[in-house]
Amino acid sequence: MKILFLNGSPKNSGSASEMIIKGLRKRLGDTNEYKVLPVLGLDRKDFFEEIVGVSVMVVAFPLYVDGIPSHLLRFLCDVKDEIKQKRPDLMVFAIANNGFYEGNQNALALSMLQHFCAAAGIKWGQGLGIGGGGMTAAAPIGTGPLKSIGVALDTLSANIQEGTGGEDFFAQPNFPKFLYKIGGHSSWKREAKKMA
Repeated sequence: MKILFLNGSPKNSGSASEMIIKGLRKRLGDTNEYKVLPVLGLDRKDFFEEIVGVSVMVVAFPLYVDGIPSHLLRFLCDVKDEIKQKRPDLMVFAIANNGFYEGNQNALALSMLQHFCAAAGIKWGQGLGIGGGGMTAAAPIGTGPLKSIGVALDTLSANIQEGTGGEDFFAQPNFPKFLYKIGGHSSWKREAKKMA
């Protein structure tokens, strides 16, 4: 199977979306062919060259104001009609991550992507909303405080490989919420002191 990952992060490298894509690729195994494209600066011509023969597209992105980042939204709007004409057989899965603790904070953004699929005439597979996205660098996904996120990626990987999809679902770190908040507050305070 040929799988295209669209990285919708506005960061060039080191983003939570990038870490999550790596975690999912590891779970999908070596029997598939993969291509990862960053949306930032992506040319539509290059996109349509890469999407030839792709069975599944996985869109990974950070939550911005409870929605899809503007550069990703603009890109999807630009390619919608051409996807409808050229790739009606395409199946889309999505992974939205956020800095909130709760994964279900991503529900509206996943719904937006589902509506894009309907407008583009392509199949919606499934969405995964991940909370605590800032912790993705804390440990390898699937271990320690990210064990539950690894389990969620295992489920998504199985559904991608089977081509079945399913209901959107959500995950957050298996780490106490009050400690997550303390860590977040101390990080913000450090940044504020730098700016003072």
